[in-house]
Amino acid sequence: MFRLMTYDEVTSTNDLVKRALEEGEPEGLAVGARAQTAGYGRQGRAWKSPEGGMYVSLLLRPQVPLAQLPTLSLVAGMAVRRALVALAPGAAARVKIKWPNDVVHAPARAAEGAPFRLAKLCGISLESHAGGICVGIGVNVLSPQGSGAQAVGGKNAPAYVSELFAPAPDAQPSPDAPRAPEAPSVPGIPAVRAAVLEAFSELYPAWTAHGFAPLLPEYAAHAALDGLRVSVENIDGSPVAEGVVRGVDEQGRLLVEPPLGGDLVAVSSGEAHISSVS
Repeated sequence: MFRLMTYDEVTSTNDLVKRALEEGEPEGLAVGARAQTAGYGRQGRAWKSPEGGMYVSLLLRPQVPLAQLPTLSLVAGMAVRRALVALAPGAAARVKIKWPNDVVHAPARAAEGAPFRLAKLCGISLESHAGGICVGIGVNVLSPQGSGAQAVGGKNAPAYVSELFAPAPDAQPSPDAPRAPEAPSVPGIPAVRAAVLEAFSELYPAWTAHGFAPLLPEYAAHAALDGLRVSVENIDGSPVAEGVVRGVDEQGRLLVEPPLGGDLVAVSSGEAHISSVS
């Protein structure tokens, strides 16, 4: 469903899509770039975009109820997860969707009480602009190499698609087990972009026609935060909720069980973000 335009370097692929929205471009434009000089993510946070990442923005004009729009970022996360797992099926158990706008690498806990690290593979932004929606997607594909390489920034530790092709750290094959087939090679950035666009093209019509509810079981099966203790804050740092995550509802709200029990607190994404996970 997408008409792809690619560039070597831009300020931000979001900027080009928002300009296209202002000019009346119909739905289905995808803008990709090898690098961005002023990339940004959700809530306008700066997103370092060196070479080695997959940066693409989508121009959408969904005809859906306004209340449905916040769930689009969850659908985009599902699409990225589908794409990465299709490319690296051996990593399926480790690729998770983190509410509201990330895809993460979530290795199993080494032991009870051991630190649990969710490393960021992908960030997603969603902006309403000029009568349409700009969805920005950034995936860390290749880790920086060499002393002069620019690292991906941000408050979360990064993970890279290339790492998904390494054996899980806790994998201990039996010496009597048959030889495993040769692992697939790490895909290039165009292959990652094509897989993401294909997966999104499958999910988006279902979402526009039927909403998020039919997609919720797939989302829940791969949710990174379920059962973990989190703190949620507004963009100004004021607390919103704290407790154990018990899922996401049909409106895309995070369900948090307070420390002392009682009714679940439903947190809308809006300006909220996860400030801590344990």
